[in-house]
Amino acid sequence: MSGPAYVHNTTAIEQVKVSLASFAHEIDEGLTEIAAESRRLLDWLEHDRPRYWKHQVRLAWDAVEQAKKDLHRCLMYPVGDHRPSCTEQRAALKKAQAHLAYCEQKTERLKNWCREVRHELFEYEGRVAQLKSCGEIDVPQAMAALGRLLARIEEYHQMGSVGGGVPKLDLNAVMGATEADSADEADSQDEEASTEPESE
Repeated sequence: MSGPAYVHNTTAIEQVKVSLASFAHEIDEGLTEIAAESRRLLDWLEHDRPRYWKHQVRLAWDAVEQAKKDLHRCLMYPVGDHRPSCTEQRAALKKAQAHLAYCEQKTERLKNWCREVRHELFEYEGRVAQLKSCGEIDVPQAMAALGRLLARIEEYHQMGSVGGGVPKLDLNAVMGATEADSADEADSQDEEASTEPESE
């Protein structure tokens, strides 16, 4: 700030703190929901669909074998001196073979889909890591800073009320004191970490 900013009430600061808490909650809920949906999708692709198409391939093979038997049976019984065309049986065999090829193709495509989905989910995790960090670290730190700021402002108000009347608060001075508190806390944490005995 280029000049003093005087604070007469803390309503806006409190509202920002509440909004930050709501934002962090929405981030957590959203990412949790997406993660759950992603797990369900991957489970569906890697377990449910393979079982389904494996069963379909088996049924398709059975249908092809049955169609071959029907065609063979038809060819075994000529009509008079004429070899039967068995058009219906040939068409049924062709249809059964086409369905088998379709089921086998789906099985192979499913393997590719599983690989692609796993890759995309891995990429997604990397992209949202910063957002997740924001909700878990940055927002709580900002809320803590606002809490310290509100405490400092309250102290100034109490000092003013003792002297008679509520003074205008220099926000720059308050922010400076708040930042000093943050630095002291960080230094204290560093000192505690450095004095911890090393585990053998």
